[in-house]
Amino acid sequence: MKKLIILTLSILLNGIFAIASPFSFSFDETTGEATLLSVDKTLPKTAIIPDSVENGGRWYTVTKIAKQAFAKCGKMETVQLPSGLKKIGPVAFAECGKLKSIVIPQGVETIPHHCFYLCSSLESVTLPSTLKSIEHDAFIACRSLQTIHIPNSVHHIGSWAFGENLALESVDFQADNKKLSIGDHAFDRSGLKTLIIPSFVDSLGEYVFNGCSSLKSAIIETDLDTLPKMTFHGCENMTGLTLKGKMNAIAYGAFSDCKKLESITLPTTLKGIGVNAFDGCKSLATINLQNLTLLQTIGEAAFSGCENIEKISLPSGIKKIEDGTFMSCHSLIEITGENVESEAEFSFYDCPKLRTKKFAK
Repeated sequence: MKKLIILTLSILLNGIFAIASPFSFSFDETTGEATLLSVDKTLPKTAIIPDSVENGGRWYTVTKIAKQAFAKCGKMETVQLPSGLKKIGPVAFAECGKLKSIVIPQGVETIPHHCFYLCSSLESVTLPSTLKSIEHDAFIACRSLQTIHIPNSVHHIGSWAFGENLALESVDFQADNKKLSIGDHAFDRSGLKTLIIPSFVDSLGEYVFNGCSSLKSAIIETDLDTLPKMTFHGCENMTGLTLKGKMNAIAYGAFSDCKKLESITLPTTLKGIGVNAFDGCKSLATINLQNLTLLQTIGEAAFSGCENIEKISLPSGIKKIEDGTFMSCHSLIEITGENVESEAEFSFYDCPKLRTKKFAK
């Protein structure tokens, strides 16, 4: 049996106990647990949620915070969560524009969707070792968050979870994780400067690091069947990229518009390079296609706009050059392909310096 009781509690403010606006709790008489349902939106700078609350002569442990409970608390800068907390509801702290830091206690397993949406002043987040999932949009648009440590207990990071975190310079994945999936747009347009994707990441979504314009270098240590669509699209300041893991394919636009990418060593397991994969990589000068003995397809416009490439040697598995594959490669002088049998009409459109093509036919 549950009861809903409105209690007026004390909140610690500058070392002085003062009567504050009420917290609303519900009580479960069977489990002895309490859920914080809502708070007055005029909460002061510092809020302390008690570990337990008394009702009718009985003490109840605070284990849950309900959906939207603290949403739009415009004055609150810090909040102390109860030590027995197990569950936080969606949108619980959304649009708390002055919230600066939060420590999620041990026992919490999920950060739900939009939990800290648009907490624009949030600088510090401590996640517990019990955490398993960070759901979609959980920290989206937290534009003051500079770093985040992902515990090895986390197995899923949802879409847009850290999207539009403009100040987020680094993400630290704790070692010894067994598996971790990262959803679409998870770090889209974040401020990441360096990145290591560890070997235990078993799934990447599309557009994961799209538009990370501050990203300068990235290392992918994990094995992937396919590097997804638009993974690093628009990472315009990335100069270095290392692919250490095995990979069968690079999907559409994965590195498109990485304007400062100068060189890349592709994994020898690669079988396909997708449409627009390196489109607009203006600084790309060297790429090891000749070493890719398993490579069978290169998609349309895959290297379009790679203005600094001078020579290309295609591996034996490439028999056809698709439309626009090397379009606007302004420095391209020579291309060879011992088994190339055909080329599309605009394969080499706008390649003014191309003088030598050595193909099977």
